[in-house]
Amino acid sequence: MAGGKETPRQKMIGMMYLVLTALLAMNISKDVLNAFIQINKGLTKTNSILEEKSRRTIDGINASTEGAKAVPFQQKVAEVDKWATELMAYIEEMKGRVMASSDKGNETGEGFEEFMKEEGGKKIAIMPDEKNADGKLIITKPDENQNNTSLLIGHEPATPRADPFSAVDFKNHLLKFRDDLLAIQIQRADSGQATFTLPEDMQEAIKNTFTFDGPYFDSEGKEESWEVNNFYHMPLVAVLANITKYQTDVMNVKNNVCMALAQGINATDMKFSDITVAVVPKQSYIIRGGEFEAEVYLAAYNRSSKSKIYMAGEASRDAVATVFDVAGRSPEAESDNEGKCHFKVSTGGLSVGEHAYKGQIEYMKNGKPEYIPFIVPPFFVGEPVAVVNASKCNVMYKGVENPIEVSVPGANGKIVATCQGCAAFNPSGNGTYMASPDPSPSVKEATITVSAEVNGEMKNMGSKPFRLKRLPDPNPEFATRKASDTEIKRTAASANDKIFAKLDSDFLFEGISYSVKSFKFYVFSGGNYKEFMGNGNTLTSEMKAAISAAKNNAQIGFINIIAVGPDGADRKLNNIILKLVD
Repeated sequence: MAGGKETPRQKMIGMMYLVLTALLAMNISKDVLNAFIQINKGLTKTNSILEEKSRRTIDGINASTEGAKAVPFQQKVAEVDKWATELMAYIEEMKGRVMASSDKGNETGEGFEEFMKEEGGKKIAIMPDEKNADGKLIITKPDENQNNTSLLIGHEPATPRADPFSAVDFKNHLLKFRDDLLAIQIQRADSGQATFTLPEDMQEAIKNTFTFDGPYFDSEGKEESWEVNNFYHMPLVAVLANITKYQTDVMNVKNNVCMALAQGINATDMKFSDITVAVVPKQSYIIRGGEFEAEVYLAAYNRSSKSKIYMAGEASRDAVATVFDVAGRSPEAESDNEGKCHFKVSTGGLSVGEHAYKGQIEYMKNGKPEYIPFIVPPFFVGEPVAVVNASKCNVMYKGVENPIEVSVPGANGKIVATCQGCAAFNPSGNGTYMASPDPSPSVKEATITVSAEVNGEMKNMGSKPFRLKRLPDPNPEFATRKASDTEIKRTAASANDKIFAKLDSDFLFEGISYSVKSFKFYVFSGGNYKEFMGNGNTLTSEMKAAISAAKNNAQIGFINIIAVGPDGADRKLNNIILKLVD
């Protein structure tokens, strides 16, 4: 179509091609423009989220209870907030001027006010797809790229203009914000502590975020400046999205710096996704009238941050922990220096049986109260009862100390035990008493009575009787032979010279000993009978000689054996009759 004379039909076809191409270009442009509009809206929403997150962190720093330690950090975070707020206000006005420049065709953005609105006490730029009161789009030329280029770059791309709200001026504002953050230094109030600066990795991230040195290249691979690369002949909605992207960078960096300052005074958010409420009962069985107590606390806590618990009465053991309204309620308890809240309830008015309670713990997060519900583990309320056990047996033996364990389930106070029918009843530690029964034969029973302190008052917990018995008789023994044996080797008889009195090995008391006091010994050999008297438990030389002279199958015997034990009473033991064999 460029050369030669065209016929009317050819001209018509060429015109239709141009129109079709233009329509096709317009459709693609509309999709792309809408994409930029959606990107701008998404970035704006992200900025609002980051601002709210920063605000919570700043509130947490300002609510810190670290005293003088927190003051320099509170002052510095106020500066960072001011720097970011002023920069964000500048950028919002810049976006308004860019829209005004495109719409009105001026190089300064004059008349930008009509492209601004007030929201949350701040002046912000409108969205590219917002409509006026008549329902018409305020931005009528979303793809305009000449006038905004005049404002941001000027007429010479090689030397961009540096007037207010130009791309160069925008870059300089971002650089100043970067440099102010990198220069942060705080002299800690803690003596001996080093000066606080931002962590090195955070400083490096800030530098990388606000770097404008390039290199940057155009579509043909030619190097160009950051200003030209980002704003030269760009559609209006693309320019707005690009500017909003840098606002996101500003808010993200601000949030990270605020978190670093919070960590500098331990005022950062506690990660409550990693912790839970700990409810630790001090006992699970309570005597009615006593006091149930449980420790309720966060498994991870800040010593300087107080927590409180609010209780909502009894709950079933299968109840689900839920948050409830605490308006008008007073906290049941406040955390101590270890972060623990102590929940106490008197069981005097509770029925016998199982009980549980529900509540919630309040903690401060970024200066605002947060709540976590919990259920106090069930505990059992029982009637007063004493538990008295004989450690060794179910009776007491006279003449020895009988260890007796005394306890009262649920009683954490003083416990007093007495024994009627005992000559002595003395505590030996860890709830054990040593009972020495009355040795008189007429005393057949001893009764132990237990009292315990409940809520500051001594209460009778009950009593238990014990039968009193004398220690069992021991068994005589010579050369390992007992009364039940019938013979003994001559070598064994000649090698031993003592007779013993021993209790059975399965008797429950250890260390009880008997000694043989006297005995008679005889030898019957070849029709001759000889008898000897022994004092103590040792055989005499005459007895030993008689054993040596006895014939094979002679009979030897220990009779009338008298032994004495710890009670001092004489015990006549069984006889030992043995046949002497070679």
